[in-house]
Amino acid sequence: MAASSAPTVRLWATREGLVGKTTAAGHLVTPDDHFVALPSRKALNKSVILSYRGKTVTAPVLDIGPWNRDDAWWEPAATRGQFADLPRFVPEVWAAYENGYNGGHDANGRFVTFPAMIDLADGVYADLGLQQADWVDVTLTWVDAPSPPPLAPADRKIIKKADPAPPPSPKAPDVAHDQRFFSETGYRIDDDNIWSYFVARGRVPVFGFPVSRTFILLGCSVQVFQRQVAQSCSGRGVTLMNLLDPDIFPYDRINGSNLPSADPAMKAETPEVGTTGYGSEIVDFVRANAPDSFEGQAVSFARTFFGLITIAMAGSDNPLFNLEVWGAPISRARRDPGNSNFVYQRFQRGVMHFDATTGRTQGLLLADYLKAILRGRDLPADLAQSARSSKYFTQYCPTSPRWMCRPGDLQASDLTYAFEPG
Repeated sequence: MAASSAPTVRLWATREGLVGKTTAAGHLVTPDDHFVALPSRKALNKSVILSYRGKTVTAPVLDIGPWNRDDAWWEPAATRGQFADLPRFVPEVWAAYENGYNGGHDANGRFVTFPAMIDLADGVYADLGLQQADWVDVTLTWVDAPSPPPLAPADRKIIKKADPAPPPSPKAPDVAHDQRFFSETGYRIDDDNIWSYFVARGRVPVFGFPVSRTFILLGCSVQVFQRQVAQSCSGRGVTLMNLLDPDIFPYDRINGSNLPSADPAMKAETPEVGTTGYGSEIVDFVRANAPDSFEGQAVSFARTFFGLITIAMAGSDNPLFNLEVWGAPISRARRDPGNSNFVYQRFQRGVMHFDATTGRTQGLLLADYLKAILRGRDLPADLAQSARSSKYFTQYCPTSPRWMCRPGDLQASDLTYAFEPG
């Protein structure tokens, strides 16, 4: 329902593109699509009226962006979200670009090279007759307020700024190049407890190589390896982080692969820790639900589960060690809908991947992807799109206190030197 007096604002509009991706509202982007993106969840599923050089188009808001994700600049300060000190109807990216607000950066610490305030899907872009980014008058149909003065004249040309080179990171402390140092990645396992756990649980075949220094994450001392994140929390000793918890890594699409989602029915059937007979019941549960054969192919999921630590530890036969590494299965085995050569199964702490072209079964390097999310670098496009709203996304800021872009999102954390090899 439209407001009685909906305001019209002048916004610098850019093309969204992203055909084949999924928006924040769950909409699959198609060619010639008709929707827009505004930088706050509060606008999702509302509609706007766009006017440009005598043409008018109405479109729904189905995505969040560009630049910021919690900047409802059309709201009063109390309900705006971030940047409540800015005047109403002034987007943060405009203040950053025009006046150097927030050091000229967006909420994620990126330098605002051009002040995109609304993204237009291809169909809206074409219907308005846009040939390039330009000022568009946008009526916010759900807002009841007078129209503000335009941010700039309609003929004001926007010149893209050069992204200044970031200052060099402070030099990280040197590390010893001894048996705990891995030249393959340039990191050393400094923490004695994590080193002992790494050795006792199979070393590189189980963990992969270390890809971080030791740092503090959510109150625990952690080190990221390629496949696992080892954490040493006060009073609990060393454990492995449940990487696939919904709060950490809920993603199903990674680098073109379509992974199976967690199966609530299977999770409900999983034996509960601490119950009588848990040890034998959980082993039986894994054997019953992790197949070695799937649709006529030798995927070897059970053999991989039960054999990894046995191989790595030269004869250890306690299956509960393997449970520590993988956790229980939380999905059925499933073939990738987009690649019939790939079969996946999701566990609590990893995803097994069978590749029919090589006949190999191994765990995906999920912890390495978590590192990429924290750094905002070396991310596949589909994962980058999915992770944009994560509290871990682009948190690594070497020029900020505790090397964190948004410390309020990750309480009791300190990323100083975390991803600086030695």
